[in-house]
Amino acid sequence: MSKETVTKKIKIWGIVQGVGFRPFTARLADRLHMKGQIRNMGGLVEIYLTDTESRIEGFIEALKREKPAPAEIVHVAVTNCEKTDFDGFSIVESSAGDEEAAMIPADLAVCPDCLREMRDPGNRRYRHPFISCMICGPRYTITDRFPYDRDNTSMIDFPMCRECSGEYSDASERRFHAQTISCMDCGPYLMMKVREEEGGNLCDAAADLKGGSSEANELIIEKAADILKESGIIAFKPMGGYNLMADPLNEEAVRKLRQIKNRESKPFAVLFAGVEMIKEYCRMDEVEEGLITSPARPIMLLERKVSGHAELDRSRFIGSFLPSMGAQYMLLEKFGGPLISTSANISSMPMITDDEEMFEMARGQKLIDAVIYNERKIRVGADDSVVRAIDSQPQMIRRSKGYAPVPLIIPSAEKGMIFASGGQLKNSFALTKGPFVYMSQFFGDMDSEASRKIYENNVSRMSELFRIRPGKAVCDMHPLYYTTAFAEKYAEKAGIELVKVQHHHAHVASVMAEHDIKEKVIGVSFDGTGYGTDGAVWGGEFLLCEGGSFERKAHLKYVTMTGGDSTVREGWKSALSYRHAIESGSYKKQAENEILGDIRALIDFAEQHATLRGHEKAAATAEKAIDMGINTIKSSSMGRLFDGVAAALGICAENTYEGQCAIMLEDAAARAAAGKSAGQADDLALAFHKKIAEMILSRCLEIRDETGAGCVALTGGVFQNKLLMEETLELLRAKGLRPYYNISVSPNDGGIALGQAFAAMNG
Repeated sequence: MSKETVTKKIKIWGIVQGVGFRPFTARLADRLHMKGQIRNMGGLVEIYLTDTESRIEGFIEALKREKPAPAEIVHVAVTNCEKTDFDGFSIVESSAGDEEAAMIPADLAVCPDCLREMRDPGNRRYRHPFISCMICGPRYTITDRFPYDRDNTSMIDFPMCRECSGEYSDASERRFHAQTISCMDCGPYLMMKVREEEGGNLCDAAADLKGGSSEANELIIEKAADILKESGIIAFKPMGGYNLMADPLNEEAVRKLRQIKNRESKPFAVLFAGVEMIKEYCRMDEVEEGLITSPARPIMLLERKVSGHAELDRSRFIGSFLPSMGAQYMLLEKFGGPLISTSANISSMPMITDDEEMFEMARGQKLIDAVIYNERKIRVGADDSVVRAIDSQPQMIRRSKGYAPVPLIIPSAEKGMIFASGGQLKNSFALTKGPFVYMSQFFGDMDSEASRKIYENNVSRMSELFRIRPGKAVCDMHPLYYTTAFAEKYAEKAGIELVKVQHHHAHVASVMAEHDIKEKVIGVSFDGTGYGTDGAVWGGEFLLCEGGSFERKAHLKYVTMTGGDSTVREGWKSALSYRHAIESGSYKKQAENEILGDIRALIDFAEQHATLRGHEKAAATAEKAIDMGINTIKSSSMGRLFDGVAAALGICAENTYEGQCAIMLEDAAARAAAGKSAGQADDLALAFHKKIAEMILSRCLEIRDETGAGCVALTGGVFQNKLLMEETLELLRAKGLRPYYNISVSPNDGGIALGQAFAAMNG
């Protein structure tokens, strides 16, 4: 190869901003004695190099091989340009860039090196609550616009001190061009408001608790730890939005927190100081440990050990996670144990990101004893993500902080831009640009006006940030969903095509998108509710999907459910509805629904053990209503079947939080599977799970024989059931079927937008 020097322009797509990529590249160039320059350009990185062709090729290979851990290189384009002589290698001023697809990293938890510095009395950042470097700290939640530079983030409010500025400019430093660089001199600082006395006013803390010095930080942390030890509740502001914190081992503290949150029994997530502390309370394998210690810092659903504490023993799993920032570590270490950390909002309302809104809530809610805050503004609220390990693989349950808005890639996707509005519950929307699918953070349910406003603002914000102008809008078929109405108005205003995708088809399409599946797929889509093409409530579906189309091949037999939408909460109504259907003869055993013939045994058990007694009057009324078609719905929902079985077995008769009946039914089955059955109900719960898995296999084999399809997608909220999923996977694989499932998006409605986008791409 010629040794003549040339100048090349290298454009790099991927997670290459906010992860120390430019400083790394500059140091690599210095080491290899290369001359040129690098800059952020929009959401990309652009490099110019003058050297021989072979040395430039070697440089690019070294970039790919040695890149910083958080960085991801998706694509590299190299072009020739006019020869330029450079004096050395430099980082030059960023450019706004062009219309190319851009990426920005999600928030990154404080790294081990920064933690070591924070704990080192000889380091100038000793006990600095906001310590970060070029590979850690907040990213998306503080970003205003591209390119990712300090002036384009909320860090613009904190001018660098002389020492930080020196480190920022020194190529040999860990914080060379680290946009979140800070220290005790330049801020941000911890600040505190405290309750004057029990039930009194929430006021500014005393002068020595106002932050701005290491001494004030320590006093704030000590004060917070004391409050928590005395059954108190504090509001705390980390990266993505305010949390409420309490001692999970203190029943009085938990009671007060549940009162504040209006959260009757749903388990809380628990923040631990380290892996060893987690292992005192939970079992954890290598896959789970890798996820929980990753820079994304998700809440990990870990199987608990018996602790003897009511809150931690509330469920089979503890939502466990590690701190994302130094201040959280400082508080946990001072407190000396785990802490509940849950979003500081009333259940079903958006999380709080604004300081004044948090103060207002605390003033009105007398059970909150203190607020620890700071003046770094949160530009985008993001709940903690939730992940589990299933089939020895990670699976997203809630994709948000630490993951959003890093795009998913569908290699086969055509060029074009799409807006997918998602579902009504557990909402996330999606925007696409070529093969990149930008999933938004989690917004929750779209029932409140506050949630809808935040949703609308984020649609606009993400469209502008990533320069996406959709040519197509996609939504669910349900005529009463807010997201359907929004997509209709969005498409009309923009003058673009509107596509409606059936709910369970979107679930299956989300799996096809993740794995870029081009062949026919048997989609097993099980959840609580979804609007069907016939206007009925679907939820126990076997679909044959290919590209953007689907055919309904089998489903659970429709049952007339009493109570309409209230059946979602009241599992005993599902049980009564199934009992009436069986006893009236309207529900006969059919080939595609053989599992339901066995419900008779469960109903018999319920009646023998009085688990449905207490509802006699309601049962009589319900039966009349069903016969007359008053306040009823037709449903093929697998979710409602799980609710009904849980109620019939006396395990759980009412969902005080979403999925409670099904969760407790799975817990009962898991006890029996582990040889720890507490009685016949547990054994029947396990038998039910196994029968469902066998039914899935039977239907899939029939569809394979008919269509030749050997690929199976398991999706929908019911498949968050670990026991059912792993039992089904084992059966399918044993018969030569190839099962796939959601990994990077949730099998629940949080993944719907991805499926909507995929169906629209291929429609």
